[in-house]
Amino acid sequence: MPIPLPTQLPRWPTWLPRGGSLPEPAWRTRHRAVMALLWVHVVAIPVYAVYRGNSVGHAWVEMAPVLMAALVAGFMRLGRAVSSSVAAAGLMVCSGVIVHLSGGMIEAHFHFFVMIPVIAMYEAWAPFTLAVSYVLVHHGIMGTLDPHAVYNHPAAREQPWVFAGVHAAFFAFASAACIVNWWLHERAREASQSQMQLLSTIVDSLRDGLVVIDSQGKILLRNPSGMQLMGGLHDDVHEVGGSEQFGLFHTDGAPIAQDDLLHVRALAENRVQDLDLVVRNPGVPDGRVLNFVATPLETSVGDADRDVVVVFRDVTERHRTEQALADALAVEQDAVERLRELERVKSDFVSTVSHELRTPITSIIGYLEVLEDGMAGELDDAQRSIVGRIDRNSHRLLRLVEDLLKLSQIESSRLQIERERTDLREVVAAAHDSIGWLLESRALDVVVEVPDDAVELEVDPDEMERMLANLLTNAVKFTPDGGRVEVRLDADDLGATLVVSDTGVGIPESEQDQLFSRFFRSSIATEQAVQGTGLGLTIVQAIVALHGGSVDVDSGADRGTTFTVRLPRRPARTSVEAESVAI
Repeated sequence: MPIPLPTQLPRWPTWLPRGGSLPEPAWRTRHRAVMALLWVHVVAIPVYAVYRGNSVGHAWVEMAPVLMAALVAGFMRLGRAVSSSVAAAGLMVCSGVIVHLSGGMIEAHFHFFVMIPVIAMYEAWAPFTLAVSYVLVHHGIMGTLDPHAVYNHPAAREQPWVFAGVHAAFFAFASAACIVNWWLHERAREASQSQMQLLSTIVDSLRDGLVVIDSQGKILLRNPSGMQLMGGLHDDVHEVGGSEQFGLFHTDGAPIAQDDLLHVRALAENRVQDLDLVVRNPGVPDGRVLNFVATPLETSVGDADRDVVVVFRDVTERHRTEQALADALAVEQDAVERLRELERVKSDFVSTVSHELRTPITSIIGYLEVLEDGMAGELDDAQRSIVGRIDRNSHRLLRLVEDLLKLSQIESSRLQIERERTDLREVVAAAHDSIGWLLESRALDVVVEVPDDAVELEVDPDEMERMLANLLTNAVKFTPDGGRVEVRLDADDLGATLVVSDTGVGIPESEQDQLFSRFFRSSIATEQAVQGTGLGLTIVQAIVALHGGSVDVDSGADRGTTFTVRLPRRPARTSVEAESVAI
């Protein structure tokens, strides 16, 4: 019956080093050190043999196995395990020969204890086991069977097992210390390799380019993304792109000078360098722009050998977008300037036309007053009705012209006020009288409430009358017959409040944020064909702002409208000089 084989080998105990894990460069360095020590013994053993009174021939015989081990381990191309084992055997033979030549001096046995840590530097089980086995054979078997060949001490020759046990105990402790040190080195190396693998994985997975450069310009670390962005990287930065140093150019097309290289500047100025550069390496699309951030690494050994981490990414699209935005902004600024010029021309045109229209309209109104007074002959009822219509429409046209003039002053920041001490009750009365012609054919309940005592403020009476008249005109126009229009003047320590309310059609809440825009008319005004230009509230807001006040509106569809104007008792500007505001 066949014996079943195990499916897998038993796991190596974690409390023992595995061995054979030294990196090749480290192993070669340690092997050269061991070989140097072995060659020292090749020379020292025959000298010591002659010194101990042996013949030259006997000295060469004692040295022969050590020389053979040095030649085999040093010059023959063998594997690491064989070379290190041969070198270890040569060192152990050296220990045995020295003990033999010394006549078994106890002090010579210390050579074994010195060679064990040396052989443990290989961190491999083959040479270490071979060395331990040699000591066991030499001290255990030979020391017991032929004590005179190993010991020169009488007590040791009489009780070789006792001395073998003592030596074995010390040797065991020395070997254990070597193994522990070996195990610690392996764990540290594994941890370092794990960290390096993690770092390598992270670096390789970065979408941005990453390069670590030393102070001499040599690349110590790089990732695939960086190689792709740069069109390939050599180990020497200065070789890339030939004399163009890394193939980098400023965004204005000038090549990067040696002293301007980012890693050079980062080390020279000891701070982070951030710069957008154009890449012109072979294999890189024309016009590619990369953003480079060079950071010098901190070090405890001085600044001479500092490294620099350079992280870079493709920002070509960002630069193209920024350029497109800059071009668009330039076009837009040019268009704005043209619009401003057009607005100025329009304002000048409106102002000129308004002035030109005002004179003949005023003349027409004057002649109409002559006709109404009968100075050109008595008018019959039909003629008087016609003249009355012409007069009303002439006044309406004159108010439109005056509104246009006022709007022109607002837009050109030429609207001015002349403050003087004014009783606002007189302003309310004058505004109420100015809309008397609107109330002649209407059935509205108009209520005016003012305090008994004077309400005096530093205001421009003409402009305040115009502001209040505009609010009253709107209230009358948008309130059906049978409704109510109310004007109320209140005063307190802070100032005065003018409230104009009506029970009219109201203003939809969705349109109230546009009320004070020029030429704006609510949807209700448009649907009901209510006459108006949409300039009244714009002028109201401008006049109130010039006086340092505020105007609020409370309205809603089919629930009327209330405008509240608040005027401060002490204006922010106390001088009576002309003031202006731009809306």
